[in-house]
Amino acid sequence: MADGNKDFRRRFGRRGRDRSASREESRPARPELPPISCAICEKQIFDLSNAIATRDGSGSVHFDCALASLNESERLEPNEKISYIGRGAFAVIEFKDKSHTTFIIKRRIPWEKEGEKFDWRKILQQRMGI
Repeated sequence: MADGNKDFRRRFGRRGRDRSASREESRPARPELPPISCAICEKQIFDLSNAIATRDGSGSVHFDCALASLNESERLEPNEKISYIGRGAFAVIEFKDKSHTTFIIKRRIPWEKEGEKFDWRKILQQRMGI
């Protein structure tokens, strides 16, 4: 009975070897991203998925740099906090309770122009296949 499985390794051990080489050749080349630096801290942005455009739309900044610059420029009360609410906008929110589960949006702070497509985002979308 032990001899019945002697070809097992040969039959199943080589599955898919030839197909993997052809799969790599058929992939289209990804567009290269030029090095992009943050307009606020002037350091390179390595993860563009966490970047946001500048207020005037001329460049890009780290998300944390945009949040820090808003924290410096906005006057906040003790229960208020700045949060990203999507679509290129931040908001000053006030928490209703101590557990920080319910809140009110006190004022909206537009950051990016809504609906505008940036070149660095188009390249990122091409790389992701979107």
